[in-house]
Amino acid sequence: MKRILKKVTDATVNELLQNEIILPSTYFQCFDKHAKTLEIDLEDKEFHKNLDSFIAKEYADINDYAKKTLESLDKVTLATKDAKLAIENKDESSLQKIYHEMQDLKKELDTVTNKVFKDEVTQAFNKKWIYNRFLNSEYNFKKDGAMALIKVENADYIYENYGQLIFDNLQIFLVKYITKKIKEERLNYSIARFINNQFIIFFDNEDLKECSHVINNIKNLIEDTTLKSKSGILIKPKFTYEINTYSKNESFSELIENSFKNIC
Repeated sequence: MKRILKKVTDATVNELLQNEIILPSTYFQCFDKHAKTLEIDLEDKEFHKNLDSFIAKEYADINDYAKKTLESLDKVTLATKDAKLAIENKDESSLQKIYHEMQDLKKELDTVTNKVFKDEVTQAFNKKWIYNRFLNSEYNFKKDGAMALIKVENADYIYENYGQLIFDNLQIFLVKYITKKIKEERLNYSIARFINNQFIIFFDNEDLKECSHVINNIKNLIEDTTLKSKSGILIKPKFTYEINTYSKNESFSELIENSFKNIC
């Protein structure tokens, strides 16, 4: 259910993204149109039953996240008090214990954070991370940088002809390969899955020319690669990209709209 809704939502957002104003009626009409391409009947009782179950699970996940966050805050508060007392008493043994407890707490928080802000398929960051962590409260950039919008080519064809598993594995490969090559260049970056077959790479305080050169080299290397599935299916990965600089307090939505116009 989640994958189906995400696919319809991504298609809807992708189509309406360039509109300056999106009315609820416009969104619903577009959502309905894309739902029908997947043979989803929005009036079907079974669909609504599954949708209700999906929403209930989402709420449960949110509540679980909030509960674990509060528990972590309580642990931090207690550890801070214990650390202060240990410092006053020069109790190195207690400080060492508190240090290990804080390390375990960090692992717990990282696990919860990854569940919320990581794409479950590729393990790249997701849109929640972009809007809640990377951008400021007005959804503008927090600092200067460069942004590359990457679009996986032939994604619909691959999905329709080879299925979800091959489609997912292709994107997993691309994220891992792109990440590996950027790390080799020692560039500061973050990668996020934005819409179904589109990813964004944010470069932090890096030269635009160098970033563009790296992405273009990766593109050429990938196009010379042929992937083979366990069932013998051969696929040649391919992507197009648009790269631009951004400034602190610049609108993310405006930059992404311009990038979409140039890449589509």
